[in-house]
Amino acid sequence: MFTLQSLFSDKHGASFTWSPPQEKEAWQEGEPAKRCPRCGCPNSEHALFCQHCGLPLAAGGQQNPGGYPGGQPQQNGGFPPYGAPFNPNASNGFPPQNGFPDAQIPFIFDPMGGVNPNEPIDDVPAGDVAKLVQNNTQYYLPVFMNEKKFGHNRFNFSAFLFTGGWLLYRKLYKIGSIVTAVMLALHLLSFYVSLNFAGPIFETIMQQTGISSDSLVTSYDQALKIWELIAQLPLDQVLLCFLPSFISIVEFVIMLVVGFSGNKWYSRHCTRKVKQIREETQNTSEAAVRLQEEGGVNTALAVSLVICYMILLYISNF
Repeated sequence: MFTLQSLFSDKHGASFTWSPPQEKEAWQEGEPAKRCPRCGCPNSEHALFCQHCGLPLAAGGQQNPGGYPGGQPQQNGGFPPYGAPFNPNASNGFPPQNGFPDAQIPFIFDPMGGVNPNEPIDDVPAGDVAKLVQNNTQYYLPVFMNEKKFGHNRFNFSAFLFTGGWLLYRKLYKIGSIVTAVMLALHLLSFYVSLNFAGPIFETIMQQTGISSDSLVTSYDQALKIWELIAQLPLDQVLLCFLPSFISIVEFVIMLVVGFSGNKWYSRHCTRKVKQIREETQNTSEAAVRLQEEGGVNTALAVSLVICYMILLYISNF
């Protein structure tokens, strides 16, 4: 009876270990190669399908030209040649995932926002500025670069809404303290004038026109009567009546100025700080530590300002 044991009887007792047969490569050095137009994998000249991605290969197809080891990849596929290193700066430099070129292309996050780290901003490399900014560099680096190169400014809504608080959060302590103090003084002045002067005056006028303090003006005649009574007041009382409104306009103007100028101020702060650190430290490691410590944001101060603002708002409405 014929068995596998009798077939390999000559191997019994010998120093022989069985191993699975090695698959012959479809392409070997010295043999004509047919490059896959999708992944760039070398295949046998007579191969009908790519051994890597399975793409059908036309017989006698044209070799892929280009400066890549695997030829020029497809323009619409966006995949580099087989075995080539990933180049994040290339327009079609997305590698296949898990060996499957048709897999979903991953999202590449660039913390520099497309800015070259070696490109200077006021004679300071953008990479050093990024080390100081730390948070949200993908927004600030392109803004800084566009402002320096083309003079294009960008309105900062965070700076507009939080004014002095945003400046202190970004560690612009000097100008941030000034803006915060001015805004606080204006708010307290408006609250004081409204509570002690404008409020009682308007309350008296409302009573004279027969309108309660908790109701709204409902007719043109009532509004006209209020303006007539205000016009009869002494000039100092008229000014006190409209002083809170004027203060609100001033506060809004300050918010606009900080919103339009915040990015410029922050850019100059960052470049000056980097230059100062580089001049004061000769050691690269020490400079990196200082950039880490003196850069970034002051979250604790921002939280404290928010709490103080909420308390002040509560007192104002009490």
